[in-house]
Amino acid sequence: MNDQRRTEARAVTLNVAGKSEEHADDDLYSFLYLEWYTLSSSCPLMAAALGPVSNLFSITALAEPWVIELNRGQFDRFYPDGAMTIALNAVSLAFGILANMALLANFTGRVKYGLSQAISITSFYIASVLLLALIGNEYRVYSSRVREGPNLQFSQGYWSAVITAVLYFLCGFVLTWNLVGHLKGHYPASFILTSSQRSLMLQILCITIWLAGGGGLFAGIQDYSYGDAVYFCDVTILTVGFGDLQPTNDLSRALVLPYALIGILILGFVVVNVRSIVLVSSREQQSLNRVERLRVRNLRRVPLERTDEDSFNFMRKIHKSAKKRDMLATLVLSTILFVIFWLFSAFVFSKIEGWSYFIGFYFCTTSLLTIGYGQFVPSLPGSKAFFVLWSLIAVPLMTMLIISMGNTVIAAIVKFVQKLGDVMLKNISSNLTTEPSQQMTTDLESQKPDEPLSDATNNEIQNFHAHDNYGNDHDNEQIAKEMHLVDAIQVIVGDLHVNPRKKYSYKEWNMLAKTLDTQFNWLGTDSPIRFPVDEPALFLRLYWNSLKDHLTNKYIANRKVSATERGHI
Repeated sequence: MNDQRRTEARAVTLNVAGKSEEHADDDLYSFLYLEWYTLSSSCPLMAAALGPVSNLFSITALAEPWVIELNRGQFDRFYPDGAMTIALNAVSLAFGILANMALLANFTGRVKYGLSQAISITSFYIASVLLLALIGNEYRVYSSRVREGPNLQFSQGYWSAVITAVLYFLCGFVLTWNLVGHLKGHYPASFILTSSQRSLMLQILCITIWLAGGGGLFAGIQDYSYGDAVYFCDVTILTVGFGDLQPTNDLSRALVLPYALIGILILGFVVVNVRSIVLVSSREQQSLNRVERLRVRNLRRVPLERTDEDSFNFMRKIHKSAKKRDMLATLVLSTILFVIFWLFSAFVFSKIEGWSYFIGFYFCTTSLLTIGYGQFVPSLPGSKAFFVLWSLIAVPLMTMLIISMGNTVIAAIVKFVQKLGDVMLKNISSNLTTEPSQQMTTDLESQKPDEPLSDATNNEIQNFHAHDNYGNDHDNEQIAKEMHLVDAIQVIVGDLHVNPRKKYSYKEWNMLAKTLDTQFNWLGTDSPIRFPVDEPALFLRLYWNSLKDHLTNKYIANRKVSATERGHI
């Protein structure tokens, strides 16, 4: 039964790592394990995020003719698209919607992984190829028209088609890589996504539907082209407020208020979910992998004459080191991605609008900060279409950067300011007296997460030894053990209420091992602290099951004694 409790503790830690018992140590500490796990979750998440966005641009490409005629540099009229262009554009949109529906059906478990992947990948590629063919043909026709009259220009519909073709191909590519990882046996036939990731996909779908619907609404009310209307809605939701497009009548002013409010709320939900994903989802497996790699790497460095407590403390240090490295890696990755995106975006805007690179950089910065001076705004169809895509990508990237900075740089600054305040106010605070009412907190309420063995638990250990001293017969020994288990459970329940993520000391873990009549190998593969776990919940489970086993055995023994006594009678 004690081996069962030890196995149970191991099973809990393996469940945290997402590994089964028979595959507990399969490449968990290898470098490629983390890469394949990231691929299994990031690829479908990227496809599910970009898929609805690509449909938004595809609708713009279908709703707005691809060539416009200018009069003295100003918009004059659209050149109508040919019937074949409209038909193939509509077919491409239909394939794009089918791919997203198959992907969503897989996420909800309504369609099997293999069938969903086949439909999504094939549909994304077909939609991309159709648009690429149309773009190439339209460019050829446009070139011939320019020779006839120079006052022609590609509209937002054309540039939206270019963006859509790239996004469709990217979605098909990442899903193909996800399928390759499954066929190689690196993960099962399912998308490994958390509830936050699934919620994020639905919220991105909602915000794209909101932009697409708003584009149709304000295009009719304001007499905008559909591309301009989508751009107007995007600028409104992001609270940038360039001022180049404004509501011009009372009806549009009345409608823009609830539209902006609901859109900002949806965008806020997206930001919150991105924060949750950065803090939890992406870091959990990264932390587990790094802990395991550090554990395996340092096993040879630990001296053979180490004590059991030294091994326990060494494993704790590995966890702290892995946590610091994970936070630093997240910060570096977020910073690199954001800076590359920032500089590249400035280059694109400067080339399309004819600005200097500094002005493009200035425009991106003020737009990201939602300042909205209105000095420089996207004025060409290509820059407006790119701005909509740029803004939808910039929001989650900036959120990732801010969150990673909050856990590292900003946290260090806050800690420094607190220490500086303690030093500067030390003399003042030393003269203050503490009110008795401020001291009326329980030991459990004042206990810190990393605080060593609490006084309450020390008392329980002393009581246990005291029970052993006066337990001279079997009944007293049974009562002593029951009292120890009940007292330990009472303390752990308090820990769960006050600090459910508390880390127990070596003495507390050692007391658990004695109760289970076993010994933990703190640095081994069966270590209960091999991976980060919620220790109060694990302690409660093991102590509770130990008490249940004890009472069950006691009941069976009493039944046997009663049966024996009745037999003698």
